[in-house]
Amino acid sequence: MTLTQLQYALALQKHQNFKRAAEHLFITQPALSIQIQKLEESIGIKLFNRNATPLETTVDGKLFLIRAQDIVNNARQLENFVSELKEDYSGELNVGIIPTLAPFLVPLFSGSLQSDYPQLQLIFHEQITESVVRSVRTGELDVGIISTPIEAYGIQSIPLFYERFFAYASDDQSVSSPDIKLEDINSAELWILDEGNCFRDQVNDFCDLQSVLNDKKFIYHSNSIDALIRMVDTHGGITILPELTTMSLSEYQEDNLKTISGRPKAREIGMIVTQNYGKARYINLLEEYIKSNIPNHMLSGDSYDVVDPHLEID
Repeated sequence: MTLTQLQYALALQKHQNFKRAAEHLFITQPALSIQIQKLEESIGIKLFNRNATPLETTVDGKLFLIRAQDIVNNARQLENFVSELKEDYSGELNVGIIPTLAPFLVPLFSGSLQSDYPQLQLIFHEQITESVVRSVRTGELDVGIISTPIEAYGIQSIPLFYERFFAYASDDQSVSSPDIKLEDINSAELWILDEGNCFRDQVNDFCDLQSVLNDKKFIYHSNSIDALIRMVDTHGGITILPELTTMSLSEYQEDNLKTISGRPKAREIGMIVTQNYGKARYINLLEEYIKSNIPNHMLSGDSYDVVDPHLEID
């Protein structure tokens, strides 16, 4: 068995098709098939059910490839360790970040980090939580920035800061008080993100909303918090915003911002890495610059009820 064969098998598992996997690996389909066959012969088990469409990984194959992924990651981390020995931060850092955070967080620190370390190439990938986790696990991303905590094999989280939740209500909501009670929110007037966003799940959790869309006559599917703000401004109603979002509101829009009564609720934002992650110096640098550009009161979660995103990813 070779490291290359393990990489080929992992690519085949991901793409579930010999042709697509071969194109991804920049090799021919017969070459890929031969290497997979040699790997199966050397370990004595079948990794894939070739009769299934799309290609299926066998039960034993799934268990084997979990360990194979660890080995490939460790090899990649060894390469990263060599690059870390250079003191000029001249490498690259691939960062996955969720859409409800990316446009509001990245501009806060990226300019100063790029100015201080011009040789460091920062590559941000805006993805939903599940994609970020899987890409960190496979090594496609060096680090992810998501709402934590999380339970996922081979993943550990590093808390960064805490975002308080606010309500954003249009003028026709007749909310004169600066506070709004959760029980007073009409679910038919609430704009929320599309399914698949952990922020939506958190809102559903603390608002105790089971069928928000059932009573709505106008439904707008979106992955953008900016879009929800515009829907409230244009069509009325109410939405829930995390704190960094509120920093980009106009003076007029700030009048529509309401605190949620009771003990403040917040989400924890953290970095996720593999358990034996590489590029530690680069990731520590990223953590330092994020924390130094976040308002101090957001660095501790002691005064908040932190809403669990309930992230359990196989």
